[in-house]
Amino acid sequence: MTTAPGPSEETSPPADALNMIKGAIAEINLPKLIAGPAGEAISRLIAGGADVPAAWLEQKAKSIRNKTEAQNLVSKTLAGAAAEFVKNDPELVQRAADVFLAREIRHQYNREAVAIKTIEHLKETPNSEANTPEDDWLNVFARHAQEASSDRLQDIWARVLAGQIRKPQCFSLQTLRFISELDMHIAAMFEKWSNWVISSDYIAFPAKGGADFTELLQLEDFGLITGATGQLSKTFEAQSPTLPEEKPLWGFEFRDHICLVRFTSPTPVSLPSVLLTRVGRELYSISKTQGSIEPIKRFAEQFPKHNVVGIQYIHKPATQDAGAIDLWTLPSPTGQQ
Repeated sequence: MTTAPGPSEETSPPADALNMIKGAIAEINLPKLIAGPAGEAISRLIAGGADVPAAWLEQKAKSIRNKTEAQNLVSKTLAGAAAEFVKNDPELVQRAADVFLAREIRHQYNREAVAIKTIEHLKETPNSEANTPEDDWLNVFARHAQEASSDRLQDIWARVLAGQIRKPQCFSLQTLRFISELDMHIAAMFEKWSNWVISSDYIAFPAKGGADFTELLQLEDFGLITGATGQLSKTFEAQSPTLPEEKPLWGFEFRDHICLVRFTSPTPVSLPSVLLTRVGRELYSISKTQGSIEPIKRFAEQFPKHNVVGIQYIHKPATQDAGAIDLWTLPSPTGQQ
């Protein structure tokens, strides 16, 4: 993965960024339903918030300045002292201006990078419904996203904004704060364990010792999972079959596969588990690790076999040509074929 260049003396933000964003949206031919909310949210990100009329600001400022004569006196005194200080040290003013401009250029560059990546993610599902995130949410999002200088963090923020545009309240302010302080080591560890997550909600048969247990403890310490040191469990009961010849069935949904467990009769099953927290579930929805078959195989090995006749898995999305693949089958009685 390449890293987008940051702002420097040789590199500056793309010219006329707002028009470029609008052009990119039009180029991918998003339906009007999506282009409107998406364009509005992305424009807000680029522009850094809605403009406030200068006359209104001046009116509010004047009412505050004129609240009492004492406040006016203090303001004039401070202003005079500041002017004298500036006159005596113009180099300090220049340095402050340089720092301010460098920071604003960097923030603008980062916001535009996130906006471009957001459009790329929206292209993946161009016909999905879209909504404009709330102003308060967008304001908090923009403040955090503008600090993302690495390509990886910019992509994470872009996936968050695209997700919020597709589904309102998909990401809480708590999750935004978490991402703003995200430790890349923990992020990589969570991506690794995301392959073991079932139904976007829990990890079954968690380790109780060794290196895996240590990693689960770290994820719990950072607030992504809960129950690593406890005795939490998830209980299920197989669905009754629709046809007499069929066996009761329960499907456990992993990232790219569904594990199918067939029972002799409807049977409640309790699986020891760790649960994803709200932040964990929201981050899982934007994790991009490709699914692996190893967690499904391990799940089949550890699944209690009482009243189970077979365990299989299928790929998602299921196709007509892709049949179920056996992971475990009830052994035949001794002496029978």
